[in-house]
This record gives sequence, C-alpha cells and structure tokens, in this order.
Amino acid sequence: MSFKNLVAKPWFLIIISAVLSALPLTFSKLFLLSWVSFLPLFYMIFKYNDTKWRVCFRRGFLFGFVYHVCIYYWFLWFYPIDYVGMGSAASLVVVALAWFGISAVHGILWCIPLLLCRAVQKLSKNSLFLSFVCIVGIMCSQKLTSISELSFPWVRIALGQYEAPVLIQSASIWGIDGVDILILVINALIALCVVYPPQKRKIAATIAASIFVLNLGFGIIKLNTQSINGELNILSIQGSISQNDKWSSDGDRICYDKYSSLTKENIDTDTDVIIWPESAVPKVYRNEGALKQYKKLSTELDTPILVGVLLRNDGEHTNNTALITSDGVMYNYAKRQLVPFGEYMPYEDALSKILPVLTELNIIEDDYVPGKDTIIMEIGGGKVGNIICFESIYPHLSRDSVNDGAELLVEVTNDSWLKDSPAMHQHLAHGVFRSIENGRYLVRSANSGISAVIDNRGRAVSQLGINEQGIIKDTVYFSNEQTLYTITGDMLFPLCCITLIVLITIFIIKRKKTTDN
Repeated sequence: MSFKNLVAKPWFLIIISAVLSALPLTFSKLFLLSWVSFLPLFYMIFKYNDTKWRVCFRRGFLFGFVYHVCIYYWFLWFYPIDYVGMGSAASLVVVALAWFGISAVHGILWCIPLLLCRAVQKLSKNSLFLSFVCIVGIMCSQKLTSISELSFPWVRIALGQYEAPVLIQSASIWGIDGVDILILVINALIALCVVYPPQKRKIAATIAASIFVLNLGFGIIKLNTQSINGELNILSIQGSISQNDKWSSDGDRICYDKYSSLTKENIDTDTDVIIWPESAVPKVYRNEGALKQYKKLSTELDTPILVGVLLRNDGEHTNNTALITSDGVMYNYAKRQLVPFGEYMPYEDALSKILPVLTELNIIEDDYVPGKDTIIMEIGGGKVGNIICFESIYPHLSRDSVNDGAELLVEVTNDSWLKDSPAMHQHLAHGVFRSIENGRYLVRSANSGISAVIDNRGRAVSQLGINEQGIIKDTVYFSNEQTLYTITGDMLFPLCCITLIVLITIFIIKRKKTTDN
C-alpha cells in the first residue's frame, strides 16, 4: 500500500493524530507539535465523517483510546504497589486496569466530537462550521472527565506548553480552556488550508498566523509586566523518602528525622516559613493537639512550619496542611478534592464486589473525608491559599482560594507514587497553569519532586529534580492582581456551547423554511 493510499485511510489519520497529539504531554520540548497534531483528525472529519453512526463512534473511540494510552503509560511506574502490602499479581491487575481502564473510559468520550459532527452534517457541511462543532465536542470530552466519583481530569491539550510560558499567558484571560481552544482553532484553520480552494486557503492561513502572532505578542507583553505586593522568604524541604519507608511502621520517625534535619541545616534568620510536603507526617494523628513535637520544633526554630499531616477527628480522616507555630496549630486546611481509589473508594458497594483488589489501595482503612473551606492563612504579612496534590488539576479550587483573598498559593504534594515517570512533569504543568490563571506565585513542595517556585507568569524560578534530596530557599512575592479568569472563571466553554446551540437553531430554521418553500 502506497503512502498516498495509507493517508486516505481514516483509521491511519486517527492513529497518527492521536499519537502526535499525545507526544508533547510526555516530551514538553515538542510543544509546537500540539499546534498541528490535530490536523489529521480535522481533515478526516472534513473528508470522511459523513458515514454511519457506529463508524463515527468507533473512530472517536479509537482516537481517544490511543491518545490516552500514549499519555497514561506512566501507570506502569506504579508497579509494584508493595507499599500498601499488595502482591505482584494484584499490583499487575491494578496497574493494567488503571492504564487501559482509564484510557478506555476517557477515550470513549472522544466519540462526542465525531458524533456531533455527524449529527449536524445534515444541517450544514460547511467545513468552518464543522471545525467549531468538533472543537466544542473535544472540549466537552475533556470537561466530562471531571464529573462523578471517578473524576480524574488529568489530560488537557495545553499541558504540553508549560515550558513555553510566552504561548500560554492567555490562560490569565480564559483559563486553560482558552489555551486548549486556541490550539484547536489553529489546528482547524491549518486543516482548512488543505481542503479549501486556493483563495480561501490563503485567508485561512492568514487568520491562523494572525491568531498565533497575537497570542505570542500578548505573552511577550504579559511576561514583561509584574504585579507584586510584599515578599516572603520560604524554606521548602524535599526529603525524597521512599514510599516503602514512608508508610512503614516506623515511617513517622523516619520522616520527622529527615525533614527536621534538613530544616535545621538550612534555616537562617531571614526564613519566614518552613514548608514540608503532603503527608510529611504520615502517621494518622487523632487530633491537632497530638502534634506536640512539631510545635516544639517550630518553637526551637522560631519559625512557623507549614506541613502536610493526616488527622482523625471524631472518627473522620482528613488530609491536611497545618500551619504550626509555638502556639500550636494556627490554621488547618483539609483537602477538598480527594483521589479516587487512593483516598476514597468510589462506588464502593459495587466496585468492592466486582474488583475487591481495589480496596487494598487505601493507605488507611477508612475513606478520607473532603474539606469544605479554602482556609486562607496569614503568613509573614500576606495571605496564603493552599492546594494539596491532586487538587492542582482542578482550576476552580485555586481560583476559589484567590477569590477568598489568597495572595500566594502553596501546593504540597506527595508525587513519590509516580516515581520518575512523565506524570511528574504533567502534574507540575497543572501548577504552572494555576499560577498564570490567577496571577499568583505558586510554591510547590513535593516529597520526591518536582518541588518548585513558580512565579505569577508561570516561570519556574527555582526547582528541585525528581528524587533529588534537597531544599529550596527563595523569596516569593504576594500579589493582589485580578486576572479576568479569576473574576469570570471558566466562562469560555459555556459561551461556545451557547453559540453552537444558537447556530444549530438558525440552521434548523433555515432548513425548515427551505423545505416549506
């Protein structure tokens, strides 16, 4: 089969597009690839989507499954899951279920754009209209991953751009949704250049280039402006303690000895706050009053400690960030968005019967309970908002903290589950977007990496690598900047949906009038 004939095959276009689109999320140096990688998918829709519903369904699933399999292969790094006492066979089952199961569930959602395009083709086969329909469908497929007890919105098209901050400053206007849509619009316009006649081709190319240049220009201007209000000297500790040691019977002592030792060796009189990562205190304490040794350490160092700690109050477990001083626990933030299968069992009654092996994943016997409030902490003359690990992939949580007064964001995380997999960088990328969206510095304190200080334009000012033991000692800045995204939130996608409904209504009315005449 010649290459020309191969390119004419829809399945080939789908697989090529899916693989190319997944690559930048693993290899961030390929960030420019995202701006053209969806071109084969759009071309296939323009040329071959006028077919049976079940064929469109299969094609959408094929793209989504291949796309997510190529991204989620980092689940292989979880094997073996021996730190929760799971055997090799059970670990293999869980890893395979996670990799292929989540890829299949998220993949099936990519049927939406192709089915939508199939549905509207009777109204209009205009390629520009189909492009818009497809973009709305793709955004819908991403948005749906954040609903239900299985919520896991890990994959976003724009994540591959996190090391090119000049291209993603528009997130301060429309959030990560806006960057996703911008990338898809450029892809669609380039695809239109392929199917349009020469005159229209020039128009589409000019519009695509203009949008890209305007976005680039906005990024350059934004990166050269600042909005800061006061400073804070932080000492963030990355202990790089293995999961086996951390969750061993002696894990509490191991963590305390390592973190306190690194803190004492590196603290100075200018330090305003010490930051230890998520579950740096791995023992489940019965209440805040039991954290006496941390209060004693804070008194000895004459510096507050912001530390990840697990608590059990009235029989309920919470994953917390506590600010501990010589006076005790001054603030206590409880994680609002919990990790399915890691911190609670979704649809427990059903899944525990179908796949009982999944019940072994929780480190504690009982499910965690989510917190309800942002809890803005006053530290060093400024206001600090907290997010814990998994919460960084939910834009509204950081936005809520900023709207409640946070002038600085702190993310404590325990990414040692991810070892040295590509997921480490993908998780960091989410933090970069939370920073840009809200115009806030973000301090990321991780157990085994990647710890970082990200400025309010999404640039990594300081960083510690994966599995590197060390500290970040830096000055970060408070900000009262109000970005459009912080004010309006995720409005772009609903606006696109409303626009699509209006356009479809117009086409239906026109079609009815034509039929009546």
